Amino acid sequence: MRTFVWETAARADLRRLDRVTAMRILLVLTRYGQSGEGDVKPLTDRQGLYRLRIGKWRLFFDLDTPGIARIHGIDNRGEAY
Repeated sequence: MRTFVWETAARADLRRLDRVTAMRILLVLTRYGQSGEGDVKPLTDRQGLYRLRIGKWRLFFDLDTPGIARIHGIDNRGEAY
């Protein structure tokens, strides 16, 4: 079980999305936190960061502290990289 800490920018990213998309992201994030299941990969160009793929959206986070994932942002696939 992971605890999530949202950076200010990540909270703003989530708020700018429509409700259905935001709820889908939160559902996938909750599943990842509980079971570790999800399309997660480490980023090659940013040491220590990971991305969770949710359809066309990408959620960026780090796992620096055991049991805690710090969420840095959410972005559309076309704009994220």
